[in-house]
Formats: sequence, structure tokens, C-alpha cells
Amino acid sequence: MARGSSPPPLRAGTHTLDFRARTLVMGVLNVTPDSFAGDSISDDVGAVVDRARGFVDAGADLIDIGGESTRPNSQAVDADEELARVVPALRAVCSAVDLPVSIDTRKSEVARRAIAEGAVIVNDVWGLRGDPAMVEVVAEHAHVGVVAMHNQRGTEYGDLMADICGTLRESVRIAETGGVAADRLVIDPGFGFAKTPAQNLELMRRLGELRGLGRPVLLGVSRKHTIGAILGGAAPSDRVEGTLALLALGVAAGVSIVRVHDVAQAARAVRVADAVVRGTPAEVAALPPPGPTG
Repeated sequence: MARGSSPPPLRAGTHTLDFRARTLVMGVLNVTPDSFAGDSISDDVGAVVDRARGFVDAGADLIDIGGESTRPNSQAVDADEELARVVPALRAVCSAVDLPVSIDTRKSEVARRAIAEGAVIVNDVWGLRGDPAMVEVVAEHAHVGVVAMHNQRGTEYGDLMADICGTLRESVRIAETGGVAADRLVIDPGFGFAKTPAQNLELMRRLGELRGLGRPVLLGVSRKHTIGAILGGAAPSDRVEGTLALLALGVAAGVSIVRVHDVAQAARAVRVADAVVRGTPAEVAALPPPGPTG
């Protein structure tokens, strides 16, 4: 089962994200009161640190902190409110763990402050196409990477993947024109954003087409509505197995990072998928054959 060559490493602060050996796991820390996934930790820095340390122990490679819910029909918050939520969490997590920390925001003002507090990746759900100052903020900090996600208004497409790839190419163009080299970018096809459940499934079937963009791909399917719909209306907490199924398909299609709420389960799932897709681990290949049966 071939997945093609891996994208080049990406620098994030003092860390280097190497996508050649295995799929990386990004743990989600929501400091919003209204996360769709039911995993919010708000106003409790101690709980945030405990969860971050738990992510480290469970095998996370990165941590993504967000202070504004992006679920459908969620209430937008202004930059001051978002900063009040994320700054204490960023300070605490960056001091407590030695992992690259990402800020999940669409606002350049929040991104700038988050970088000052230790964030080394900006995860922008509008792919540098929303806030025109976002690319400037990232360009000013050569050690900072960026995740550019596909998003749009509405769910109308000509050819789904052609349109997604076209939008992501525009994000790459904006980055390069604004002084952010392409080798600092990760792309995200935006599963669950401006897509119907049927379109999300088509996206999964055609994920491999993103390899043509030559950038690391982040896949964020964790606990999302489409999984619940397939499973007869399962609540977010009951979507873990469905999430793992999609993650394995993503690994086979060549994704480099998976963004998840359930880090321990996801880390084990992608480890097994990597063993199939990327090659048998040496320690497994060295195992003796089983004994006789009967």
C-alpha cells in the first residue's frame, strides 16, 4: 500500500516536524465554553496543564489551543475575549510541556499575541484568506509555521477536490507573496467546514489528490458531525471509533498530521496504520514466527 514520498520537514520554533518516519498527532485543547466535542476546559489553567501533560504521556507530537468555537452556528467572540481565554492557557502549556504549541485562531491580533506567549504554529481556519493581516504576522516571525485550512461560504462546488485544491493553492500564493515561504505551510482540506456529510465522505475518498500540492496535510476529523450521522446520531463522545477509522484512511492517503481530541487512541491507531502503509517496523520484522498449531 503506497502513499508516495513524504513532504520535507517543517520548522516550528526550536522543533523540527519530521514527517518521514510516522504520522504526527496534534492534541486539541479547547478553552471555549461551547466546543462541539464536549471537551471544553475554560477558566481552569490547572486542568489545561493536566490535559496537556496527559497528551504528552499519550503520544502527542503537537498541541493546538483554541479560544473560539468553530462549530456551526457558534457564537463569534471578539479578540479581547479570545485572548482572555487563550493567553493563560498558552503561558501555562508552553511552560509545562516541551512540544510545539499551535494557536487555533482566525484573527491576526490573537495570533500575534499568541506567538509572543510561545505559540510556534498558527492554525487558521480561513487559510490566510480571512484576516488580511494574518500573513504579515506570520511573515514577521520566521520560526512560526502555519496551517492553512480550506473554508468557504456555503457548500456549492463544481468539482469538490479541484475547488478545494484551488483554494489551498491560493493560500500558498498569499503566503509566498506575503513573505511566508511554502516550506512553512501545512494544508488542511477542512473536513466538516462548508461541506455536507456526503461531501466530507467524498473528500476522504479523494484525499490522495492533495499530494499534488507538495505540502504536509493535516486531517481534522475528530468527533465530527459526519461520523455521528453515519453512526445513527451518535453523540460526540461516542464517535471515537469512527474517528479512528477515518484516521487510518487518512494515513493510507498520505496525511502527515492528525488533529484529535482522543490522543491515546489516535496515537495507537496511526501507529498501526503507519506500520502497514509506511513499512513494517524493525522490531516487528525481527519477531520470530509463531509456534505450531494443533
